[in-house]
Amino acid sequence: MLEETWTSLLDPKDPLLNYRKKGWSQFESIGLPKPKQEAFQYLTRKQWAFPKRAEPKQLMRAPSQGIVFVDGYFDEGLSHIPAPLVCLGLDQAMRPYGLFLQNRLMLTLNKEKDPFAALNGALFGRGAFLYIPPKCDIALHVSHIYSAGEMATPRLHIYVGRESQLTLTQDAEGASGFSNGMIDWVLESGAKALLIDRAQGGTMQAIRAHLKRDSAFKMVSIGHPLRNSIRVELMEENSEAELLGLCRLDDAQEAHIHAHMEHVAPNARSRQHFKSVLSGRSRFSFEGKIYVHAEAQKTESYQLNNNLILSEWAVANAKPNLEIFADDVKASHGCTTGQLNEEELFYLRSRGLSLPSAREWLIAGFCKEITDHAR
Repeated sequence: MLEETWTSLLDPKDPLLNYRKKGWSQFESIGLPKPKQEAFQYLTRKQWAFPKRAEPKQLMRAPSQGIVFVDGYFDEGLSHIPAPLVCLGLDQAMRPYGLFLQNRLMLTLNKEKDPFAALNGALFGRGAFLYIPPKCDIALHVSHIYSAGEMATPRLHIYVGRESQLTLTQDAEGASGFSNGMIDWVLESGAKALLIDRAQGGTMQAIRAHLKRDSAFKMVSIGHPLRNSIRVELMEENSEAELLGLCRLDDAQEAHIHAHMEHVAPNARSRQHFKSVLSGRSRFSFEGKIYVHAEAQKTESYQLNNNLILSEWAVANAKPNLEIFADDVKASHGCTTGQLNEEELFYLRSRGLSLPSAREWLIAGFCKEITDHAR
């Protein structure tokens, strides 16, 4: 099925054909995950049954403030991008921004180790390129509209210029048969970016970020995508990154986080904090790594995963880990898994709250540390 889809995309007039070929080659070399492969062992295999790839569609509706993807295709007619920002389809952007995009696309694909991210590089619909000029401060919204139960592969490349600030929120309406998206970030010196992600179940998503000197990247995930693959590279001094996430799951829902924080330059800082609240027969897994290169002295990096289990059938798995080759580093990692505190429940009930209300208060308190960052 996938090979037939790939073959149908081989258009010699496609300016992105070489990159699609590289993505397919990378996907073939990696292959789909094996049942016991460590990074995917907790993900239910039935979740990645690949339906037919979506085709471009025209929807009759008013343009939205921000960037709109329909079934994985960037829709210029429904998007409204305020000046002085520039947002083009990737095929169009290859002319004015070709040198940057050629280098970035090839570098990203050459380094890609996640099979679903590589597959996106081969099968993406009409991707988009967003350019934020230097010294801008702006907020923008990305909407994903799914109109059919087909496979959607949205792709967005973002370049944040020197000393600019971008707040990007992302959400979706409708449901696809299988959504496999990617957002690739490059932050110039002094740039700051905040991504607030409300993606829901059924979504595979890859986030890639390349940080230069004095830049800062922050991601707050408060939805529950099926799998979030996040890789942040702190390439130059005084860069910093913060990854925060919260999943509230019930019934047979599942969510999986795979986060890789790579410290390449000295004097950089990072923090990861992911939480889950699990009811019913839900399943959650977190695998995070802090990788510190030998040159990355004076690194400060922290990683934490907290899980709140509300059902005897819910399952949480965690694997935080460090790989450090520098000798002047502050780093830590940890994980906790527990239930609601009976003494705290008793205290709240003694103050007049019902048991359901007391439980919700405690759950809200557990979540607040993450949700406050999404306001």
